[in-house]
Amino acid sequence: MKRTRVVIVAVLSAAALLVVGALVWRTLGGDPAGPVLNASRGEAVRIQVITAPPAAPWVQAAADAFNAEGENAGDGVIAVEIVPMDGLAALGKWERDDFAALPAGADRDDLSSEEFHTIETYPTAWIADSRFLVDYANESIRDRLGRDVFLSDGQYRVRLLAETVLTWGLFRDRGAPLLENLGPISWSTVHKAASAPTGWRELGGDPAWGHFKFAVAGPGESVSGFAATVSAAGAYFEANRVSTEEVTDQAFRRWLGEAMEAAANVSGDRRSAAENVALFGFAAGDGGQFLESELLRNMEGIQTRWQEPMIFHYPKVTVRLEYPFAIWAGGETSAAEKNAALAFQRFLLSEAQQRRALSFGLRPSDPGVSVSATEDSLFVRWQRLGVREEIPKASEMQPPERELVTAILRWDEVEEAP
Repeated sequence: MKRTRVVIVAVLSAAALLVVGALVWRTLGGDPAGPVLNASRGEAVRIQVITAPPAAPWVQAAADAFNAEGENAGDGVIAVEIVPMDGLAALGKWERDDFAALPAGADRDDLSSEEFHTIETYPTAWIADSRFLVDYANESIRDRLGRDVFLSDGQYRVRLLAETVLTWGLFRDRGAPLLENLGPISWSTVHKAASAPTGWRELGGDPAWGHFKFAVAGPGESVSGFAATVSAAGAYFEANRVSTEEVTDQAFRRWLGEAMEAAANVSGDRRSAAENVALFGFAAGDGGQFLESELLRNMEGIQTRWQEPMIFHYPKVTVRLEYPFAIWAGGETSAAEKNAALAFQRFLLSEAQQRRALSFGLRPSDPGVSVSATEDSLFVRWQRLGVREEIPKASEMQPPERELVTAILRWDEVEEAP
């Protein structure tokens, strides 16, 4: 018995010495002992979140802060990657199955290593420009796979994060004669200004300014450009909902084409209209239609570079984009990835991040956070330029039908064809 006890003590002592020796060796070798205690946390749970470019600066800053906090998803620390992508481009990818969803009835656990590799980088969530894009993508996927993937209820349901609206912007000195001679800025005003044969000479401005130049994104370039076309149709037909038949009407197309002849083409890339004005000034537009958030973010550059700000003018009926966070509910992503996306969604909806959205020109979805809630709010900073605190929801265009989206995109392709 005594001999057995001696053997046990010797074995335990040797094990203890090995553990202590290993810890000392790791410490002296520059590898602190801390990670040994955290080994149970596992590898990082990496998720990709496709994000609409107008919301991407805020979402990326939030992802950086979220990643720095090192939140644990149970299976490992969450690592969020933001992938900027316009909503129209993303909608096309979902509908064409460019991300390669699993066939109906396929089980993630039954995949071969090669098959599993194809879904390792499958998007976990999508922050689209507007809810209607998510709904149309879900309808298309449901028709193909027989199941909903972006849910309207339950813990993974779609939630709205923040919003922005379409607004008019006019350089202060050029807007004064335009407003005096043509009245409040509208699509009708733009059409008249674009059609003036002698340009600013007859519009009441300096003849040296040449013809009126209009800053606006093309309908096929971005959701903001698509929204501008919907806005124009609403103004033309004096309605807050337009049909495919109306948008494809030849008289309307001719009228809008005449207005768009004043659109300045200053670059071949996909910069926003507000970014182009900040870079190229009056060559990019004497005025234009912009997303409020993008004009707010670029106002400092506009005023600094061109020594003149743009004044905000809100249309009677506007288009609102609300940036929904949609979590992919299909088997292509693991439960840990879905829960990681849910954690990031909650982070974006936290009061701190909702207030942070104000410094990026976005209106928080949280009704308890006003646009004047923080000192660094761009709404406060540029309030003197006509920024409104509230935009009545009654004065907005209704979501377009799916066929209208296709019709406008096809129209744009025809217009751009050689």
